[in-house]
This record gives sequence, structure tokens and C-alpha cells, in this order.
Amino acid sequence: MGKVVLNIVSQDKDQCYLQALAKSPSYSAVTSFNCLSKNLVEFGKAIKGFPGTLGEKEEFSIGAGMGRAEFSFQTVASTGLCECWVRIKGLHEEAGQSAEAFFPIDYLEPAAIEHFSRELIKMGTGHTKIAELKNQFEKDKT
Repeated sequence: MGKVVLNIVSQDKDQCYLQALAKSPSYSAVTSFNCLSKNLVEFGKAIKGFPGTLGEKEEFSIGAGMGRAEFSFQTVASTGLCECWVRIKGLHEEAGQSAEAFFPIDYLEPAAIEHFSRELIKMGTGHTKIAELKNQFEKDKT
């Protein structure tokens, strides 16, 4: 099980303030950060049609500085499924340490990545406020 949810908290013409939530059975993390709207569109286009070939890998980061979300998509052997490693970094340091979580979201079908891609592009162009990537076990959950 696992999912990633990006939600626009506020947005102007060129920039948005995002909340990023990532969770798996063992871990969950949430942070908020500023992001250029065009970066959401670029991210959506970068993962559109993923995976194209066996062994393909795609990495992308949104946000800047201390607050950001990093994604690494890769295929899983010859299963036809993918996994996404997510690194969520917090805006603030507490007790001299940076808040960070890093874990996989497994069992992603290409159709789920394609849907996430379309939602990211819609977010970046101001047509939706949320993009969600869920693995095959999260489909019936809200």
C-alpha cells in the first residue's frame, strides 16, 4: 500500500504553495513548500507514458531549498509494475537536524502514473488543486 498526494494550498500566476503527503504501510510524511507552477507541468510531462522501456528510470524534484519532494520512478524487473521512491524534506530544522523521510511506494501500475502525470499538468495550469498517485492496493481507499 502507499500513496503520494500533492495539494495546492494557495496559488498565484507563477507559483503555488503545496502540501505534500506521502505514506506507505510503515511510514508517512507531510510537508509544505513553494513550487513554480511550470515545474508541476514539467514533472507531469517527464513521467507521461512511463515506463516506455524495461529498466527505465525517471527522477524529478519539486520545491526548492529545505522544503521539497523528490521522486524516483523505476520499473520492477519484468513485472510490468513500477515503484516510486519518495523523499519528503521539511522546511524547518528542529534541534539542528533537517526533517526528512525517504521510502518506496510499490506496485504502481503504468495507468496510475499516467493519471498522476495528467493531474500534475492540470495543477500547473490552474485546472485542479490535487494530484494523487496510488498503488494498486490503495484504489478502493479514500
